[in-house]
Amino acid sequence: MGADKIKSYAKLNLALNVTGKNSSLHKIETIIVFVSLHDEILIEKINSNKHKISFTGKFSRNIGKNNTVSKLLNILDEKKLLNNKKFKVRIKKKIPSKAGLGGGSMNASNILNYFLKKILLKLAKKK
Repeated sequence: MGADKIKSYAKLNLALNVTGKNSSLHKIETIIVFVSLHDEILIEKINSNKHKISFTGKFSRNIGKNNTVSKLLNILDEKKLLNNKKFKVRIKKKIPSKAGLGGGSMNASNILNYFLKKILLKLAKKK
């Protein structure tokens, strides 16, 4: 199986309203727009006992091992939603880190959508 390529677009908040707080997270209402700036994600299934995640590109320097993509894969593994399948994920960072453009969270959400579309993950809408 070859690697699939995903474009993970940056987003801008046009409006943001904090409506409350739930434990440590804020409840928000927002209006967003996606822009043409995007990270490139290559993902492929591998025969391994753990996932392999790597970052390259101009904005990859300060990304640690505990990032949104690794957190997503850890949650999916803990809940046994990937049926013990492991993946190699290579992300070419073109979206600056900590710039408010949603780079990391958009990477994780696009990977989750990839799993759902490829039916590698079955998840009830409520979850």
